[in-house]
Amino acid sequence: MPQEPNNTEAPSGTAIAKQKMSAGTFLIRFNAIIIFVVLFIAASIISPLFLTNTNIFTVLRQQVAYLIIAMGMMMVIITGGIDLSVSSVTACSSIVVALAMTQWGFTTGGWDTWVAILMGVATGAAFGAVNGFLVAKLHMPAFIVTLAMMYAGQGIAYMITTGNTLMLDQSSAGYQGLVGFSKNTFSGLGIPYTVVFALVIVVIFYFLMKHTTFGRMVYAVGSNQSAVKLAGINSTKYLFLVYLLSGTLCGVAGVVVTSRSGNASALTVYTDFNMSTIAGVVIGGASLMGGEGTVVMTVIGVFIIAVIGNIMNLVNLPSYPQMVVKACVIILAVLLKSLSSKKRA
Repeated sequence: MPQEPNNTEAPSGTAIAKQKMSAGTFLIRFNAIIIFVVLFIAASIISPLFLTNTNIFTVLRQQVAYLIIAMGMMMVIITGGIDLSVSSVTACSSIVVALAMTQWGFTTGGWDTWVAILMGVATGAAFGAVNGFLVAKLHMPAFIVTLAMMYAGQGIAYMITTGNTLMLDQSSAGYQGLVGFSKNTFSGLGIPYTVVFALVIVVIFYFLMKHTTFGRMVYAVGSNQSAVKLAGINSTKYLFLVYLLSGTLCGVAGVVVTSRSGNASALTVYTDFNMSTIAGVVIGGASLMGGEGTVVMTVIGVFIIAVIGNIMNLVNLPSYPQMVVKACVIILAVLLKSLSSKKRA
């Protein structure tokens, strides 16, 4: 990764003038934070329900799976790739958990529930490993590989469920334990377990990307993969691990989806995990060309999409206009990112 020069000399008057940030540059560089603050204030004014505890915790619960998937999507985009398979992988992982708890006898609420959870996570990891092998080892385009895996996941989900919804047995201890994880809160605080779980994952990935060799190598691969190879670093390994982690996180999200709903369905493949997580990462300032992106800004980007959706739900705006609004926000974010890049050039 290119490092900023360490210039110990006192800056000249011209240098100081260049360092002063104009209002326009400030707006472009910190557009995600500004958009989030403006949306938050606007939502508070538009609907008195927005700042209620019920609405806030509902939004937080809804975003748990998105935040988990977004951590993997962020890493993929930093490497200059894309993962279009996240919705399908999440659906398949959710279905495997439900199968284990409805048809394979993992229902006692003890160790077998953990086995069912691990099977769901392993399903996501398997998809991620295939993506990583094809992209990193065989040098196939990430767009084509993950698009194909998206369709494969859709087909597998429908073949396993035959289009039916798998309902967990509400009387089983396994159901109580799994679904309780999503519904229960820390006493006295009202904070759902799943929200804290998502926060822990975000903190882990913040540390991973900012303070480890792995994180530095992910940025390096996205910035200049050829230079990384010339330096004798195994870029294939890091690229493979990124897709493996992305798939694994989809597996974790699949467990959360089953936990939250108490069932699993092939219809999860149509949940907008693809659009919302890619949009969140890009709105958060990541470059689709690779080499840029942070955990904190990704979280802000995800919640920008969440607040937009929540505002429109509170004012009873139909789903199709919501898609148009979200698309406009994505285009605006990419435009501002482009302008920011030109300003720095």
